Parts: sequence; structure tokens; C-alpha cells
Amino acid sequence: MRNFLWMLVLVVGCAQTGVYVQQSDRPTAVPFRSAARRLTHGEALYLRHCADCHGWEGRGGGPMAAMFGVEPPSLRRPALFTDYSEAELMARILYGRELSVPLDTATSVSSEADVTAIEAYLRRLPSIPWDRVNTGQEFYDSLCVYCHGLYGRGDGILAATLPAPPRDLSSPAYQRQVNDAELLRIISDGKGAMPGIGDIMNTEQVQEVVAYVQLFSPGYELYTRLCAVCHGPDGHPPEMDTDAIGEAEAMPEELPQVVFNQTYFRTHSEAQVRRNVQHMLRQGRAIMPHFNGQLSRDEVREILNYLRTLH
Repeated sequence: MRNFLWMLVLVVGCAQTGVYVQQSDRPTAVPFRSAARRLTHGEALYLRHCADCHGWEGRGGGPMAAMFGVEPPSLRRPALFTDYSEAELMARILYGRELSVPLDTATSVSSEADVTAIEAYLRRLPSIPWDRVNTGQEFYDSLCVYCHGLYGRGDGILAATLPAPPRDLSSPAYQRQVNDAELLRIISDGKGAMPGIGDIMNTEQVQEVVAYVQLFSPGYELYTRLCAVCHGPDGHPPEMDTDAIGEAEAMPEELPQVVFNQTYFRTHSEAQVRRNVQHMLRQGRAIMPHFNGQLSRDEVREILNYLRTLH
């Protein structure tokens, strides 16, 4: 199924809506009918793991860039692959790199509302069907991300080209408004300018997309952006592959061993959980995060192959 996924056409209805990928992080309106383009596995991995800082097309200036005080470098420069070997680039992605500037705490998470959102999402982690969600995320990244955005807020790179703005799927009000059956129908059949995908995916696959979309919330976005790299997407710290590569500038510090499971929430009061979230957010540093444990070496190679196409 994984191999089948990457053969799907990006936003199948692109051919119907006339949407295609722009060569700019600031897309302009396009003709209503135009050719679609496939989203490769490497591009989907790049968008999921790198675009927050380096931008949707590798030019720097992603939505999280303001936190670092320096502009993340453009990844489109040819010198990237002449100044560094592939092994060195893989090490940078797998092991990260601490930057020489402090984190701008003025732009980091600090509000009580954000702490509440993360705490609420943490409590969902033990009951999430991760096998279904992970497969659903892969389908979503292949078919939906360019319009609905990484976190479902309707802020994908193509959103401005559409006849109507995509719905904010992360809105708590919207999540309360729709149930499983309604989401299944909308995703399968389409709604308004959004085409359905039921003709290329079976019911089980669409249900996996539904399971992933149901994660969307302010807490999911904050946890994924700020916490998951150390605590793991599912609340379990990733297992580090210490044999992955030898050219890392420095191995990352030992990951926290906290597991956000049912036992954790039975043994910690609400006040303790909240204090721990606040403490976790205060530990923020300016660092290119490591992805050892989240990305395999083959997946890193696919990201690098995608970056080569940008030149």
C-alpha cells in the first residue's frame, strides 16, 4: 500500500479544479483548468519535516523561522551538494545541529491557552489508533496537504489559488460539528470545489484519512511542532539509531524518557501535567532538530533527492 500511495496524483481533483504547484512560496491565481503534478515521497517527507523552517520550496523563511533570530538557509543553492557530501547532509538531518543564536522567547509558546491545548492533546495520545493514523497521514500528505496545509488549517501553498478558501479542519468547532460518517462522506464524495477521492481509494483507506484528520487541533499542531521531535509523535521517545551514520557534528543529547501513556496520567495530577508542559516549553532552544528515530536513512535520501530537483 505504501508503494501505491506515492503513485497517487496530488489532490486528485487538481485536474478538475485547475490547481497546480507554483514555483514560489507566494502562489498567484492560476487558470481554472491546468495540469496536475504528482507529489513525490521525498517532497511529502520534506513538507512534513522541514518546511516549517525552510519554507514550502526550500527558500527559507518558513512559519517557524521567526523563532530563531536568523533566517534558515535556502536549500535551493547548488553549493549545498558540492560543499557537503551526502553522508554529511544525512548526518545533519538525522542528528540536527544547535544554532549559535538563542531562541526568541517572545515568539515561542507562552500563553495559558497554548499550554491548555497541548495538555488536552497529550491526554488523547494513549487512545489514538496509531497504525491507522500513520497510514492516513501518508495519504493526507500525498493528496491534501497543498490545499489544507500540514495541520489542516487551510493554509497550504495552493490555498490562495482556489475559488474558495479550504475549510479549517483544525477548528475545535468544526471537529465537534462533524462525525466519522460525515467526514467519510465529504472526503469520499468531495464538497464544493474539493473533489472526492472515493474513486481511487477504498473505504478502509478513506477511513484512515478520517482517523488522521480527527487529530487536527491547536494542541496537535503545537505538540507536533514543538514537542514531537524529542517525545515522539505518539508520546513515546523515538529509538535512536546510533549506527546510522558517523559524520554527525555532535550526537544529540539523551532524549527524555517520559512516556505519555495511561500510567503517566494515572500517576500525575492535572496540576503536575500542566507544570510539566510549562517546563517543557521553557526548555526551547534554537536548534535544527534531529530526526534520528523518526526518519530512516532511505527516507532522508528521498528528501535529498527531492532537494536536488529544486536546483
